[in-house]
Amino acid sequence: MIKRFFASLFATCLVASLTLALPDHQAAAIGGPNVVTAAGAGEFATGASFQGIAIAGGTFAVGVQTTGTGSANGDLELQLNGSSLIGLSQWITVTGWITSGTVNPDNSVTLNGTGTLDFGDGTAPTGGLALTATLTATGLTVTIGGNAIPTLPKSDGWISVE
Repeated sequence: MIKRFFASLFATCLVASLTLALPDHQAAAIGGPNVVTAAGAGEFATGASFQGIAIAGGTFAVGVQTTGTGSANGDLELQLNGSSLIGLSQWITVTGWITSGTVNPDNSVTLNGTGTLDFGDGTAPTGGLALTATLTATGLTVTIGGNAIPTLPKSDGWISVE
């Protein structure tokens, strides 16, 4: 009876110590191939703007497959809704082709590639711009053509790193 009790106690302690010692999602940070998918929506804090345009919220979608060497293939799209300088509704769209990506130890994902920026104001979209994005469990931060867009907090949707 005592042997069973101590064997059960030992097994329970072993499982508990391994659970506490190993961080969540450790395998994703090791550098193997990963599939990153996300779709979400959120609202910016009052006063947020991009290139002089007041932005209220947006949606995003990401579909990327990374390799252990840092290269990646995939797409990113970000749509921001806001108001033009004269108060009209304006949709800003960022589309990107992802060519490199890294899953970080904190399970965030850093993506790089080239993108197109369309201000939705009737001017022609600008393509071939450098694109950097950081996807976390709480939102998406994008820099395109050297211009940082405020972090879009995720209030709805999902993010998966496998």
